[in-house]
Amino acid sequence: MAKVKGPLFSLGASGQIAKTLVYGDWKGIDIVRQYVIPANPKTAGQQEQRGYFGDAVEEWHTDGFTALDVAAWNLYALAQKVAASGFNMCTKLKVLAKVALLTWLKLVDITIAEPAANTCEVTIATETDQTLSLYYGTSKTSMFNEVVGEWVTPTTTFSIAGLSALTKYYFYVKTTDVASAERTGIYTFTTPAA
Repeated sequence: MAKVKGPLFSLGASGQIAKTLVYGDWKGIDIVRQYVIPANPKTAGQQEQRGYFGDAVEEWHTDGFTALDVAAWNLYALAQKVAASGFNMCTKLKVLAKVALLTWLKLVDITIAEPAANTCEVTIATETDQTLSLYYGTSKTSMFNEVVGEWVTPTTTFSIAGLSALTKYYFYVKTTDVASAERTGIYTFTTPAA
C-alpha cells in the first residue's frame, strides 16, 4: 500500500499500489514507475560473476590494508573522477582481473622512508618475486616516471632519484607482468628543502 503525504499524484507518495504502480524518490526527484518483480536468474555466468565479486569484497577485508593503503585507494578513486570509494575501485579492478583470468596478488603495507631533497625510498610487502614498477609524478593524474623495484624476501624496494626539493609527489605501484593485474592506490610524499 502506498503512503502519501498529500493527494495521490502529488509530491511525497511512496510505496506500491495494487502491484501496478510504485511511487518513490530517485536522486531527490519524486517518481512513479510500473511495479516489476526483478528477475534473479541463477545462470552459471551470473553465479561465477557473483563469486568474483564476493571474493573481491572478502579480499578487501582480509588482505591486510593499512590506513595508508586505504587512503591511497581513496585518492585513486578521487583521481578517477567518479562517485566511488577506494573500496569500490579496488573491488572493481579485482573483479575485472578475475574475468580476464589474470592473477591478483596483494600489494599492501607500503613504507615510505623519510624523503631527502632529491631522493626517496619506498618498500612494499610482496608475496612472491613479482615484476613491479613504481610510477610517480607531481600530479595524481599524470605519473609517467618509472622506477623498477628490487625484490628481497619479503619486500620490494624502489629507490627514486632526481626529485626536486619542496615538491609533492604522487606514486603508485603496479605489476608489469602480463599475466597479472595487481596495483596499489595512489600514495604521496613531499620532499624537504635542499
